[in-house]
Amino acid sequence: MIQDKKLLIVEDEADACLLMARLLRHKFAHIECSFSLAEALGKAALLQPDVVLLDNNLPDGCGIDHISEFKNFSRQQVKVVVISALDIRSEAMAAGADDFIGKPIMVSDFPW
Repeated sequence: MIQDKKLLIVEDEADACLLMARLLRHKFAHIECSFSLAEALGKAALLQPDVVLLDNNLPDGCGIDHISEFKNFSRQQVKVVVISALDIRSEAMAAGADDFIGKPIMVSDFPW
């Protein structure tokens, strides 16, 4: 386990969010799931995650439009990894993402 590391998963499909949380439970001390941008931004302010897995297509907006907001919530450098079924790697990286993972996601896709 990564000592004291916190993960925020932002994914509107509850099953996908819970599956990612389960796959990564041994890698992070604390994992939270959010199902919308509004909920995620609120949780990020309190949690101050080390890593944010950010889906792009959410019910209340596009994740890549909010990367800088997630980065501003942490006192330390938070890593934002955009996840999407669309190939938006270049757009995500230009918006400030630290990495991109395409869907469908496989365990081997996670850099941790």
